[in-house]
Amino acid sequence: MKLIAKYKLTLFFVIYFLYTLVSNFVHPVTPAFLQLINCSSSMFGFAFAAMAMGQFLVSALWGKVGDRIGYAKATAFGFLGYGISAIIFSMATSWHLVVLGRFIGGVSIASVSVNSMAYIAALDAPAEDRNSLLVIYSSMMAIGGAFGFLIGGLIGDINLYYSFYAQFAVLVAMAFVTYFMIKEHATFERATKQLTLKDVNPFTATFASMKLLNITITVFLVSALLTFFASTGFDQNFNYFLRAKFNFAPSSSGLFKAVVGVISLSINMTINLWLVKKFNISKAMCVTILLAGLSLFGVVMAPSQTSVMFFALLYYAFYAMYIPLQQAVMLKNDSNSSKGAVAGLFNTSKSVGMIAGPTFAGLIFDVNPNYAFLAFAVALTLAAIVGFVNYLQLKRDGIYTD
Repeated sequence: MKLIAKYKLTLFFVIYFLYTLVSNFVHPVTPAFLQLINCSSSMFGFAFAAMAMGQFLVSALWGKVGDRIGYAKATAFGFLGYGISAIIFSMATSWHLVVLGRFIGGVSIASVSVNSMAYIAALDAPAEDRNSLLVIYSSMMAIGGAFGFLIGGLIGDINLYYSFYAQFAVLVAMAFVTYFMIKEHATFERATKQLTLKDVNPFTATFASMKLLNITITVFLVSALLTFFASTGFDQNFNYFLRAKFNFAPSSSGLFKAVVGVISLSINMTINLWLVKKFNISKAMCVTILLAGLSLFGVVMAPSQTSVMFFALLYYAFYAMYIPLQQAVMLKNDSNSSKGAVAGLFNTSKSVGMIAGPTFAGLIFDVNPNYAFLAFAVALTLAAIVGFVNYLQLKRDGIYTD
């Protein structure tokens, strides 16, 4: 990439791509590992919820830390913490270390997510170049995530613990390289203002933003929360479902995720670009969310493994369509009186969904995993209906003229 080389970011992007790979090494072996240590089925949901909670609680703190010690160094600490969390997880013989390891993992991931993006945003470059670099950054997550899942599954087929050890070893090596070899930008200025509890309290900004809510934004956020509840819950539930019902090997789960990643990337590069140019984005969002929900109804009613996999792939295809459309609609709901508020509340909705969806799926799994799929299908159907109400509100306010 000429643009990456132009700003001497090659090493940074190599390290980040490795992170997108290695951060997914443990996911395909988690269902088999939880079965191995005799955890209840609900634990897969609680483990992911613990990780999501960790991210939510400390994201603001890590941003402030990066402002003070440097974004590269803060990212390095995130790599190190995530590596340690993998070892803690691998040592689990009961649910206690599972939850602790995943929580520490979430705390660490928050630093990587916040400070790696800040490192690009702080680059002294024209806005269009920074935007292009952020597109590359986002694309790496999609590609690396898919194939990291596959690699982790292949390693796990040899020995489940090897996936944990590989994640730990690579992350620790990346931490040292990042800390000592990736320099801060010449324009970086360390913040010197003393941190206060208000600066790092994840609830403070949310409560402040809520004062700026109006009925139109609220309706949109309800739709968004329903989609995050369903999408995160299904993703976690389905991974465990494949192991429990069809006895999928880690590599089989990894291969499925790799296929999903390729489909998602292809859709983003083709169909989504066409939808944005040819259709009203709110309408397109509602239709694709509804089709995703109908696909989950198909998963519930599917009579065979082949048909289950077909409807699941169909769901992931529609999911890949509606996610960028939803982000675009978010910007439509942003007004002059609430700049930045919607983005913050949108992220809060995502965090709540990431906690509630997997927890619900885990609690209901032993009763019948299809009940969770059914609930997520209903949630997506409701999200589409509420999203259409938001479209009508935006049309009333003159945002849309069609």
